[in-house]
Amino acid sequence: MDKKVNFTEDFFDILIKNEVVMEAAPLDEQQEYIQPDDDFDFHAYRILLLIRICGIINEPFFSKSTIYGRGKFSFFDFLIRYPFYLKRVIDIEKKTKLLDDLKLKSFESERALSPMIKYIRGPWDHRYDAILNYMVSKGLIRVEFNNFNKNKKAMCLTLTKLGSKISEQIIEEEPVWVDRMEIINAIFPKNSTNERINDYIRKHFPSLMLGIEGE
Repeated sequence: MDKKVNFTEDFFDILIKNEVVMEAAPLDEQQEYIQPDDDFDFHAYRILLLIRICGIINEPFFSKSTIYGRGKFSFFDFLIRYPFYLKRVIDIEKKTKLLDDLKLKSFESERALSPMIKYIRGPWDHRYDAILNYMVSKGLIRVEFNNFNKNKKAMCLTLTKLGSKISEQIIEEEPVWVDRMEIINAIFPKNSTNERINDYIRKHFPSLMLGIEGE
C-alpha cells in the first residue's frame, strides 16, 4: 500500500482514538466572508453616491440626479475605484490645487482596489449588469436608454426617491469619496457627453481600451 495512504489513515486513526473534535460554530451562527468586490451592496453604496455627486438634473428629461452615458459612468466609477488614475488626470490637466482634496493613501497608489476589464471604449466591470439590476430591484435607481437632451439618447442611471434619500446619508459618511467625486466635477463638466469622455480616454489612456496597447 502506498506510504501516503498509510500516513493518511494513521492520521485519522489518531484523531478518532483521541476523540478530537473540530471546533465549528453552529450553522445558524456561521458567517460567510464576502470579498468587498463581490459584495453588490458595496458597489451599490459607491454608485449611489457617484450618481448623486456627479449626476445632473436636467428637466424635463430627468428631475433627479442622473448620469447619462455608459462609458462616462464606467470611467467616472473607474477613477473612484482606481484613485491613482484620478491623480494622473489631475496631473494631465495641470490642476495641482485639486491634489489637496484627493487625499491619496500610499496603498492606493500601488495597486487597484478591484479588477476592471478593458472594453471597446474604456474600462468596464463585467458585473455591472448584475449590480445595476440589483440596484433596480431594490428601488434605488432607474436604468433607461432615454433622451438626455432633445436630440440625443444614452443609457441613463437615475436615482429614485429612495436612492436620493440614501445617497444623502452616504454623503455624511464618505467625505473622502465626496471630495474625489467633486474633483471629477471640477475636471469634467456634468453635462459632458459620452463622446467627449471616450475621446479623453483614447487620447490620454489608450491602454484602457480594448485592442489598443501602450499609453
